[in-house]
Amino acid sequence: MIKHLNLMNFEDEIAQGVVLVDFWAPWCQPCLDQNPILEEIAEELKNMAKVFKVDVNDNRVISNKQGVQNIPLLILYQNSKPIARFQGIQSKDSIMRSILKLI
Repeated sequence: MIKHLNLMNFEDEIAQGVVLVDFWAPWCQPCLDQNPILEEIAEELKNMAKVFKVDVNDNRVISNKQGVQNIPLLILYQNSKPIARFQGIQSKDSIMRSILKLI
């Protein structure tokens, strides 16, 4: 199960290592379609990279600060710096390639 981030823990969780954050909303069907792929990635990379979710409805401050305009949006961070952004539904291979380059 992928942990959800909020204003209280967002900065701490992305501060170290390779972190993929899924900006989504429960009413967004493409976001829901992306979720099984993210669950697989989180399970396969659990010791090498972290995967989190941010509900844009509940976390507008984070979404605005990160420049989220459309969802689904995945942002890949390394030591709190955004490295890559993926707009729309992404394939597992595409996401994995980007993460594996960093670890």
